[in-house]
Amino acid sequence: MRKLKILLLLVLVCRVRITAIPAGTASQGDRLQVISQYIATSWDTLTRSTTRCDSVVDPKRKEPSVLYLPADYAVSAPLLGMQTQCRVVVKSLPFVIHGPGEVGAQNISPPGLLFLENEYVVPGGRFNEMYGWDSYFIVLGLLRDHRIELAKGMVQNFFFEIDHYGAILNANRTYYLTRSQPPFLSSMVMAIYQAEKAAGRSG
Repeated sequence: MRKLKILLLLVLVCRVRITAIPAGTASQGDRLQVISQYIATSWDTLTRSTTRCDSVVDPKRKEPSVLYLPADYAVSAPLLGMQTQCRVVVKSLPFVIHGPGEVGAQNISPPGLLFLENEYVVPGGRFNEMYGWDSYFIVLGLLRDHRIELAKGMVQNFFFEIDHYGAILNANRTYYLTRSQPPFLSSMVMAIYQAEKAAGRSG
């Protein structure tokens, strides 16, 4: 239901942008250009990073937001600097996680955002998490719009989740450490390979 609402909202906004062009003055090409421009700018609007204050701070919480790093991940100076810069708490998970369900959500308090190495696109403006299911469709859209590096970074984030959180998570929040979603990882890898091949790139 949430995905349907987001899709309908996107269609409505596109319709508003298109109908804003005075009748009789816009060709079909002009209207398509408006849509393409809206989509292109929306990728950047919906891009998040766990090294940016605006992505880590949770406006829904009164207490300081927490960014959790994998227990086996080296804490860098820039990440520690976020504690002052963003007024968030940066801490490591209590132990290394090898698979889903090894740690219950109630064992990590307070809940927080799980670190990912690369930027990612969220399914809607109020989200700061990279969702497993939604990301499949987002990656396809990014590749269609020639945003290969951003799509590639999202796929690398899924491998990061497997390596450090034991599974591809529903989303990168501590309370999703027991939940996974089928994001068609192999399909995304193949789609990126095909996009790079078409663009004359490899690797």
